[in-house]
Amino acid sequence: MKKIFKILISSILLKAFYDVFNENKFVKDQIDRLKEEITNLEMSDIDQKIKDFQNKIDGFKNKNQDSPE
Repeated sequence: MKKIFKILISSILLKAFYDVFNENKFVKDQIDRLKEEITNLEMSDIDQKIKDFQNKIDGFKNKNQDSPE
């Protein structure tokens, strides 16, 4: 009877540890997806800032070319 009880307790503990590790893997996957999403957002923001800067430079160049010297 004691062996059955020990096996039962062992299997419950093993299942609990498995669930914890499985949950950690799920959390790690979510963190990785969020990192990728943040990187993509940062890249799109940087691209937009570069485009805005280029438009400012182009506008500045056009004003300098139009002004008589």
